[in-house]
Amino acid sequence: MDAHPTDHLANERTFLAWIRTSVTIMAFGFVVARFGLLLRELSGSSTSAPPTPLSQATGVLLVLAGSAILIVAFLRFLGTRSDLEKGQFRSRAGLEWVLTIIMVLVGVGLAAYLLFTG
Repeated sequence: MDAHPTDHLANERTFLAWIRTSVTIMAFGFVVARFGLLLRELSGSSTSAPPTPLSQATGVLLVLAGSAILIVAFLRFLGTRSDLEKGQFRSRAGLEWVLTIIMVLVGVGLAAYLLFTG
């Protein structure tokens, strides 16, 4: 069974969606990392400035997670393309599980951060 061009185009659209997702996660990481700096500026004095290492570390982890997701998405794209060219297709859900776990952990971590610093 030969793959139709629409199959390859769907694979490319899926890869582009993962690119957008990973860029969004990296941008969110940048915002989180700089949020501590914003809080320091808004407080007006450096003596009462909240510590920023936690927000900076969380932001860096998010940027790294976005980069890792991009690498995994590219490998998945190549694997799916190879499967389509061979006329076989295997559904894979690993990337979705990884992204879900990462985002749940980030959400819980940010919620805890907001509860304990606010």
